[in-house]
Amino acid sequence: MFPGENRWYFSREEIENNSPSRRDGIDSKEETRLRKSYCTFVRDLGSRFNLHQATIATAMVFCHRLFLRQSHAKNDRWTIAALCLFISAKIESTRLSLKTLIIASNEILHEKVIAAEQKQEVFEQYKELYLSGEKLVLTTLNFDLNVDLPYDILIEAMQKYILDEATQAEFPSVAWKFVQDSLWTTLWLQYQPHHIAGGAFFLTAKHIKMDVQSNGARWCQEFGITPDQINDIRCQMSELYHEKKRIPASTGSIGGTSNSGDVAQQPVPADKCPTSETEGGSSSVADGSVQDKSRPEGVAKDSPDREAGDNQEDSCVRDSAAETSDD
Repeated sequence: MFPGENRWYFSREEIENNSPSRRDGIDSKEETRLRKSYCTFVRDLGSRFNLHQATIATAMVFCHRLFLRQSHAKNDRWTIAALCLFISAKIESTRLSLKTLIIASNEILHEKVIAAEQKQEVFEQYKELYLSGEKLVLTTLNFDLNVDLPYDILIEAMQKYILDEATQAEFPSVAWKFVQDSLWTTLWLQYQPHHIAGGAFFLTAKHIKMDVQSNGARWCQEFGITPDQINDIRCQMSELYHEKKRIPASTGSIGGTSNSGDVAQQPVPADKCPTSETEGGSSSVADGSVQDKSRPEGVAKDSPDREAGDNQEDSCVRDSAAETSDD
């Protein structure tokens, strides 16, 4: 699966059926869980460095794109996630040293502070893995590091259409949650930024009981989005919120950095949606995958899957909305 003229945008069926992980025996449900875990790790790591939300979002998209071409069975998602954040920070001209990144990553995963006298040893243990891993990430992404984000589009629309004082107080934070939570899905691989912004706008309007019926047509025109696309985004967000497990979410003001692990339980109706199923030293191996055999089995079990604080059983994989059809 390679980006064509639309670069990194694919149908949900292409993403779910053609995944390299699927060919290695990882089913769609498990890959969805793995995806959420590395997104939450990126959020936690980015928050550790107080990185801007745009940097964190870009890193998550890099992860999603990489695992369109690489298998979870052959690549350590924690290492990949850390490197995607490292690269994203570079793009934003944010200074983030490799040593600091490695130390912070291990502290989060092992849920313990690394003593000062051990930090150099940990860095040396992982340095080669991270250096070779960075090459893998860059080549897998074909050095295409441009990620268009929906934030400015959403802000502009809110300034244009959210005029009354009562709505202004509630709308931005809810819309922000919808955009941030959508990062834990593959929506950013299916829809362009104006669609993501439009989906969040409609979902928020419906949630706070704005007059979607009267305004829907001009809002659709504003975002270049169709009712069918809005409903599809709503349905996929509904799947996210209605799963048995709690779903990670980011909170905060527009343009801010999230430091919260709170769960956004946005009441997105699920009706009329189609159903879907949705270790001794580190090394880089000959097939180009990134492997980390040094993390003990207990790491993933005791620390993350980091899904909003829920610990889930997982042996560490080896390295590399609102109904709108009638509005």
